[in-house]
Amino acid sequence: MNRFRTSKYRNAAPKIPKKEECVTDIKVGNLKSSYGNHIKASDSFMAFNVDAGGGGSLGILPLGDVGRKEQSLPMLHAHSDFVTDVDFSPFDGRLLSTCSYDCSIKLWQIPEEGITAPVSSPLCVLPQQPGRVENVLFHPSASEVLGSSCGKSLTIWDLQNQQQKYNLDNHQDLVQSFCWKGDGSLLVTSSKDKKVRILDPRSSSVVVECDGIGGIKDSRVLWLGSTDRILGTGFNKSRAREIVVWDVNNMSNPVQRITLDTSSGILMPFFDPDTNMLFLAGKGDSVIQYLEVSDTAASFVTQVSSQLLEEQHKGMGIVPKLAMDVMACEVVCLLQLTKSSVVPLSYRVPRKSYKEFHEDLFPDTVAREASMTGDEWFSGSNSPMKRVSLNPSKRQTQQKTQLEKPEKPTMKPKPTIEAQKPSVSPAKSTAEPKESPTETTSNVTQQTTPASEPATESPAKPKKTFTGVRTSKFRHLHGTPMHKSNNFDNVRNLSISMPGDCDGFHVNQDFAAFPLSGPGGQIAVVPLNEPCRLPDSGLPVIQCGSGVMDYAMDPFNRKRLATACESGFVSIWEVPDGGLTEIINNPSVVLKGHDDKPNIVKYHPTANGVLASSSLDLTVKIWDISKAKDLITLNGHTEQVFSLSWKTDGTKLATVSRDNKVRIFDPRSQVSPLQTGPGPEGTRGARVVWGGPGGDWLVVSGFGRMSTRTISVYDSRNLSEVLSTVETNVAPATLIPFYDEDSSVVFLSAKGETTIFAYEISEEPPHIFELSNYRIKEPYQAVAFLPKTVCDIKEVEFARAVKLNKTSIELIMFQVPRVKMEYFQDDLFPDTTVSWEPALTSDQWFAGENGTQRKLSLRPDGMKALSEVPKEAPIAKKYDSRHELDEWKSSEQKKEELLSSMVEKLRNYDDDPLPQDLQEGVDDDEWSD
Repeated sequence: MNRFRTSKYRNAAPKIPKKEECVTDIKVGNLKSSYGNHIKASDSFMAFNVDAGGGGSLGILPLGDVGRKEQSLPMLHAHSDFVTDVDFSPFDGRLLSTCSYDCSIKLWQIPEEGITAPVSSPLCVLPQQPGRVENVLFHPSASEVLGSSCGKSLTIWDLQNQQQKYNLDNHQDLVQSFCWKGDGSLLVTSSKDKKVRILDPRSSSVVVECDGIGGIKDSRVLWLGSTDRILGTGFNKSRAREIVVWDVNNMSNPVQRITLDTSSGILMPFFDPDTNMLFLAGKGDSVIQYLEVSDTAASFVTQVSSQLLEEQHKGMGIVPKLAMDVMACEVVCLLQLTKSSVVPLSYRVPRKSYKEFHEDLFPDTVAREASMTGDEWFSGSNSPMKRVSLNPSKRQTQQKTQLEKPEKPTMKPKPTIEAQKPSVSPAKSTAEPKESPTETTSNVTQQTTPASEPATESPAKPKKTFTGVRTSKFRHLHGTPMHKSNNFDNVRNLSISMPGDCDGFHVNQDFAAFPLSGPGGQIAVVPLNEPCRLPDSGLPVIQCGSGVMDYAMDPFNRKRLATACESGFVSIWEVPDGGLTEIINNPSVVLKGHDDKPNIVKYHPTANGVLASSSLDLTVKIWDISKAKDLITLNGHTEQVFSLSWKTDGTKLATVSRDNKVRIFDPRSQVSPLQTGPGPEGTRGARVVWGGPGGDWLVVSGFGRMSTRTISVYDSRNLSEVLSTVETNVAPATLIPFYDEDSSVVFLSAKGETTIFAYEISEEPPHIFELSNYRIKEPYQAVAFLPKTVCDIKEVEFARAVKLNKTSIELIMFQVPRVKMEYFQDDLFPDTTVSWEPALTSDQWFAGENGTQRKLSLRPDGMKALSEVPKEAPIAKKYDSRHELDEWKSSEQKKEELLSSMVEKLRNYDDDPLPQDLQEGVDDDEWSD
């Protein structure tokens, strides 16, 4: 009669929370295909996929957190591509493992207080995998053991030594899911080859295998606790979803097979071994099915109930037992991930009283303590898992006992590769005494303290200064579009979704490079001196292999450019002579070293083969391209770098980041900032460029508090205060500056604008003087500037821009109006820097040398300089004020003269006859009857 026995959990029902009891206003987006569940929970935190631009980010929240998270969601920038699966350690609720499309596995340590700022530095990174990693799962009873699946193989990792221990390549096709047995002695896998296998990882052998679920779509497999039963979910040959249960001792015949429905959502199974409650949630469905597992019932798996929810499942996760509200009879809690929220679903057993602990509902559960170490498990040990009571009074006693015991040493990962690399110039002698980390930190703190104080105060609004007396040579500059014969027409498939940190367009004397939309990160490179109508299709491009975050053209090699890609690599590409004739997908050099995807690349202005790149891992690396190595790693950023710029002599580097700080680095002397100062208040984006007198100033564009775009000037020798700030307008796009050191004019452009702004930077206060702006009718996508040598000096052209539109590329001449254009305007054209010739090699610069590029005169042959023209004698004035003194008259005299002249012009008509009196009459005989 046991089959008629009623289960005490059969009446458990979910408590549907109100909106204010959920996590809302998060951006999950369209999740890519993977075999993970997209959300996992420990007894302390929850982790779930979010849409943060590249798909490699996770939202991390305390388990009980609720409320709107639109602007305050703590982010973990885990990978450069989509995160396929995550798992929390069963023994440490703050230790998180992640895997991704980018073929990497990383471990993260979440702070006890949670994530208060975006995190991108992992605890450790396991060796790169040959393909994308699908699943990660911690061992249930042994510490420091992790399993992962990649392609056709399953890998067991020794986390203490960060090395692969076993590699099980017993599958004929892709491994779709795997699960540890409750005691951790065996593994079960499901594969795309429609087989279910029981594996003994320590002997690298297959214990038994059988036919799985026959459908071609995804399948999942789950070990039912420490029992000998396995449950699988998937699709049969008729495309119906079904559940299959196997007995490990006889895998040839399933214990039970249940056909459910014909929905297309992948079934995600969740099992609670303490209550034998089984839950099924299909991706894209809005129903959760509750089933019970029992050996004593008529069928092993029995359907109990189903719950219809308001929104569809993007993912689902189960909360560990130790986090249950046992006094409310909460036996299971699921976390539903939707397109914009996390909904906690609490299954509770109804009882008359909730004042006492109901021991019949809560048997002892698995403790948060490993029963053995990884080394013990690798040596063949099998220890039963430790269990703990869920009774609150007993748990308090156990916690006190655990606090009195000495803590076991936690996993201490080996230093990462970046930590072993030299972070300063290798030319320095190793015998030199090095400062301790404490001393270095204190020095940086002392330097940055003055800079950080003004940031806490509300900055004073810039005072308007009377500038009417000052006249600028470039005040009336004007832009003129060049003839249409210089244009490129029929630009197609232009990418309009480049990241905000990218300038979006680069040119040199020979080529123009611009991004195209489509997969694989495409960059078109066209010869700038061969304007034409581009073909409708088949335009040869550089195929980067993944999305392009930023790119830059080498100033010393017109046929070379560098790209920063979502794959996490920086690649160097060579353009053939004459331009691209076919698709190029093999870079000449690949620079690997960043822990996250790089977002900015900038070539060194004076040293050949030196490149700087910033990454979402909050570091800036300086590479020797010829050696394909990062020789210097700059630290000190707390949030994403928006922009970086080399000083024109190549000695220093300036950055501006999301944390509203401007920093200056001397890379060869120290890896921490020399100075830190307050940057633009807005967090939408910013740019920095060196300029001003002697090239020692910084020009920074960004946003103010009210989304107003601002332009600020700093003296790099003292970043504690801003020299001057002006506001332009309110617009969403970040202003991208180009500084012309010969004229001290900064041009600012932005995507989607119809104006190119121009300002002159001067030593005279208020240091920023507005010039004439260049306005067009149609919005442009980006603007880039060519070297000074292409300008038509005879037409007083001091700058030439290339404007990228949605369907065309145009050239613009910026000129200054002058009367004597037949002379060389040497006051406008000083000797210019030959920026296309290097002054140093990479080895010389890393060794500490500095070089100066030569200067070049822009004066055309045979053209006389304006300063050499003899000055003409001043023309005598027609009137001399001294003569007017002799003829001076008082106001009364002037009044009399005025009245007299008026009277003279008026006549006295009193004595004059009327006009009709002067007319002659008509005789009577002249009248007709």
